[in-house]
Amino acid sequence: MTTTPEKLAFSDPLTVRFAGPHQESLLGALVDHDRVEISVPPDAAIDLSFLQLLEAARVYAGTAGRVVSLSRAAEGGLLDLLERSGFLSAMTPEDRRFWLHEGVTP
Repeated sequence: MTTTPEKLAFSDPLTVRFAGPHQESLLGALVDHDRVEISVPPDAAIDLSFLQLLEAARVYAGTAGRVVSLSRAAEGGLLDLLERSGFLSAMTPEDRRFWLHEGVTP
């Protein structure tokens, strides 16, 4: 296992139809690396299944002593979906660091 972050760039579409392959690549990265940095295109077609996948990865990483992060703060379709689904209204400080990079130093 390595501490060098694995950079995982997801491509459009990030929807339930493609959740299986996205889950496999994310889980594989978490098994082989202590840190995984996820890139989400700002203009991606994205649905709630992808948010659920990222949340499940965060929980798994936390219990396995690993770290999952976004390469940049949520923007575009991802930020819009966070807002529409109610994620933004009940965020903890940890959630705000993960999704919005609040308090994260570059």
